[in-house]
Amino acid sequence: MFSLTKLVTYMIRQPCSYLVQDLQLQRHWKSVFAAGFFTLLPLLLAVDLYIDDIERAMNGNRGWVKVGRPLADVLVGWLNFGRPATAVSPLYTLVAIAILSLVGVACARAYGIRSPFWTAIASLPLMAQPYALQVMSYGFDALFMAVALASAITAAILVHRSKSWRIIAVALALLLLSFNLYQPAANGFLVLTGCLCVGSSIEVLDRDWQVLSLRWRLLISAVIYAGGYGLYRLVVALFFEQRLNGYAVGAAELKQFDSALALKLFMSACEPLQMLAKDFSSLPVLLPFVLFFVSYAALLIQWRSLPVAVSTLAGLLMVLVLAPGGMLLLRESFVRHPRVMLYFGPFVTSLMLQLLTLSDRLKRPIWRLAVLPLIWLIVVMSYAYGHSFAAQARFEQGRISRIVGAASFLQAKHSDQTLRFLMVQGTMPRSPVLQNTVRKFPLIDRLIPPLLDGNQTFSFSQLQLHGLHLKKRNLDDAENYFSPSCQFLSDSICTSEFSLHKVAPDTLYLDLAPDPAPIRPST
Repeated sequence: MFSLTKLVTYMIRQPCSYLVQDLQLQRHWKSVFAAGFFTLLPLLLAVDLYIDDIERAMNGNRGWVKVGRPLADVLVGWLNFGRPATAVSPLYTLVAIAILSLVGVACARAYGIRSPFWTAIASLPLMAQPYALQVMSYGFDALFMAVALASAITAAILVHRSKSWRIIAVALALLLLSFNLYQPAANGFLVLTGCLCVGSSIEVLDRDWQVLSLRWRLLISAVIYAGGYGLYRLVVALFFEQRLNGYAVGAAELKQFDSALALKLFMSACEPLQMLAKDFSSLPVLLPFVLFFVSYAALLIQWRSLPVAVSTLAGLLMVLVLAPGGMLLLRESFVRHPRVMLYFGPFVTSLMLQLLTLSDRLKRPIWRLAVLPLIWLIVVMSYAYGHSFAAQARFEQGRISRIVGAASFLQAKHSDQTLRFLMVQGTMPRSPVLQNTVRKFPLIDRLIPPLLDGNQTFSFSQLQLHGLHLKKRNLDDAENYFSPSCQFLSDSICTSEFSLHKVAPDTLYLDLAPDPAPIRPST
């Protein structure tokens, strides 16, 4: 049995040696990286500090161990030269693109794709599919989330490459690494291993990848995922449970094992599909998906037969239903955050690679063009997101500056009394640009967080970033003070955008003007 040091060395040395020695591999990687860079360019330019990045950039705290991601603290600590954590955006996002480009090339190799262009096209969903935009927006988290997804994908590739117990041990270690960096990314293992099983059954994998039986692939994949998930839960329970915060404890609660469990699991499995339909069911946004899947089905029928095509599509649907993996057991809904659906990237990439392989085997290259409308949709959504984020940030930062100015004016009027606390009521409205964008892409509404969203801690981080250093006071305490009103102009500043009231010698009450549009969703 080899030591842990040898295992880690093997995990790092093998892909690096291939990249250095294989010139064709280098060309493929450069193509994928260039495609990812230019697709995510608006995000790199527009998104600076995203949600939790604000507090980490100001206070230097990491704190991922509190949400069950202990290795994320370690990784960022190594790369950021210890404490305190400092903002270096978009450096980590660029590194994330480079890492996901490498695993994209590995996926293309499994299907025998040798064209740098088509490798780049098929790999793009790994890093730029709409639900991954939230992941790539984080200045701190993007790196370890990408490493987690890359580890899960690499584990799946290794499982389908060899029966060696050494390889299987490495795959298990990679999956455990993925769980400890970002739990939802580990589901990329299930998606890719399922798609590789489907690819093996219809014989579209590269010749070197057709050596294992379908039964072996399924058995080892199930054992590795169950082992990785079980070991992760055990490690957290033994060493980190006391350090988890309330959010992590609540999110990790499992469903009750009763007679209704089967129905609950089915409903949880359908949630991602319902969310997908909600986000992309309107015309003409739906058309690229229809064209892609119709072309894929047509190629399957030509490659084998109609019954085989039906069974293959049923298998892919089963992969998509089971893709959430251990998250299906969680009591709370797991699709409330777009980043949790990171596993859609490996699924779309796998289907694109299968379509490209089928068109090549059938000598019908024209069918390859069916992937381009879907890729164009990904590019358009990325640019729409970047522009909307920048416009919304300018819109809200202008209002925050006026709020800070109003607070400074009230403080100056009562210079003998020091303001220490603040209560916030209401949510920042959408800018005209965001209002227009979400009519076509409703998902973008969930990707862009309100800079002020009620009395949440995030709102106070935003105000501190803009110079208003007041502590949070619960809204429940508001009943202890007189009702804020614009009639008391000496202690209030009222505008069409907000009203700011001094309700106590040390406390301000901020009430944002109500937005007639639907309330913005939480990210």
